[in-house]
Amino acid sequence: MRFAVYTAAIWGVGLGVSLMVEGDLGVAPNDVLNTGLADTLGIGVGVAAWLTGVVAMALSWSMGRRPLVATVIGSVVVGLSITGALAVLPTPDHIASRIAFVALGLAVVWAGITGVVSADVGAGPLELVMLALMDRGISIRIARWGIELTLLLLGLALGGAAGVGTAVFALGTGPVLAVTLPRAAARMGTALTQPTDVASAGI
Repeated sequence: MRFAVYTAAIWGVGLGVSLMVEGDLGVAPNDVLNTGLADTLGIGVGVAAWLTGVVAMALSWSMGRRPLVATVIGSVVVGLSITGALAVLPTPDHIASRIAFVALGLAVVWAGITGVVSADVGAGPLELVMLALMDRGISIRIARWGIELTLLLLGLALGGAAGVGTAVFALGTGPVLAVTLPRAAARMGTALTQPTDVASAGI
């Protein structure tokens, strides 16, 4: 059941990312990089997500954190979900529609993150990098902030889609997960510890 929830939640994360991309008002730091790569290389955002996932997994492995099966599956499914959703979602023209897309995308991404973390199947590529940095004595917050800032700066340098949605994601994810994660974990029967699990969720 936990693996099924994990898989469905991963698909949800991809859908949420796609809604935010189409809303074009800013995405999460990781997706700023993905959209920048997509524009620079002339590839899809889903393919860009695969590339960044592979690089992150290789980096974490070189630092002593070996990717799990769930890590690989999650990266593949997110890329497929983004590619599929972007192929069928309309591109809104009016600002009200764009705001609605971003708001819905945020809600879906947060729901997906909640499902992924509460299922407790395995960490994602970026979370493995964070854990590898923590193995070297770097605090959770510094490791996560360093990763997010690096992704954001690289994405901006490549022309990624940063904006108000990026700020809302950064500021809102922590408070939202603080409410949703304990309840979801209780239903799933998993034991989550703060702040590690919240940090691992992508804050």
